[in-house]
Amino acid sequence: NEGNIMTAIPKPKHGSQEWLNLRHRDHNGKVIFGASEAGALMGVSEYTTRADLAVEKLSPPVVKPPTAAMIKGIIFEPALGEYASQQLGMQLITPDEMYLKGRWIATLDFVNQHDAHIVEAKVTSAYAIDSAEDLPASWIMQGHVQHWCTGFSVSFVVFDKRQRLVLVDMPIKRDLVDQLNYASEELGELLDQGVMPDEYKEWLTAEQVQALYSPVAGATIEADEELVNWITDYETSRKMRMDAEKAEKFAKDMIAQRMLDAESVVSDGFTVLSWKQQKGRTSFDQARFEEEHPDLYSKYLKTGSPIRVMRLGKGK
Repeated sequence: NEGNIMTAIPKPKHGSQEWLNLRHRDHNGKVIFGASEAGALMGVSEYTTRADLAVEKLSPPVVKPPTAAMIKGIIFEPALGEYASQQLGMQLITPDEMYLKGRWIATLDFVNQHDAHIVEAKVTSAYAIDSAEDLPASWIMQGHVQHWCTGFSVSFVVFDKRQRLVLVDMPIKRDLVDQLNYASEELGELLDQGVMPDEYKEWLTAEQVQALYSPVAGATIEADEELVNWITDYETSRKMRMDAEKAEKFAKDMIAQRMLDAESVVSDGFTVLSWKQQKGRTSFDQARFEEEHPDLYSKYLKTGSPIRVMRLGKGK
């Protein structure tokens, strides 16, 4: 990836490790962003924050099982492509290439090379789409990256929340392309150096902090009033959870003592609680397997990554 020259790259299987790697770094080791990550980068994604995106780019890419929404999109996509082809009066294909330009790489749903036109397919239960004005900001960001990478015009074919098929053209805003490139370069340069922007740190979860930062032995920070309050909330929440678990167990014991061999409790003719027999779960007898096949057991042992354990201290 040299400057802003578009490069077509053979596309591995969508969602595979190879595909994820291509969306993670270019051949020079520089951070790049997928078109679908543009909304997160610009702070308009409904699902992913800028901090989430930065953590993903600072961590090795990991293959994840598709979500229910992704599976629905995959199933509907061919039909959406056929509908768009009919409405546009042009043949659309799913390209076997990805398009890299600058800090961006685009995977296209459908394209017509002759007419230089892209069609992005969406299945949504959140939006009703009647015109380009209804397109969510995150989709618009994605479409502008696809335009930037290819120079092609962009349409969206949508199966929207009303279960209607809609095809809308996306107007191209040149200043938005500039903003996307500026933002990708600004964050990309920091991530190239392994640096998490300071302003993103206040969005990190405990799991993300653990993934990015290894504790320095003996290192301490001084507690200020705000941090003391958070620690107090943490301690109180843990105690409330343990108290709730004890109360739940005690209530269950009392109910069981009254029911004995009864299957349900009724009130005014309605079942308010049932306690029925179910088939026992099938489980693996790990202790027996270890005892009878110690060599084979040790062969398949796997040590997980180190974890940080948060414990309350004695200070008040």
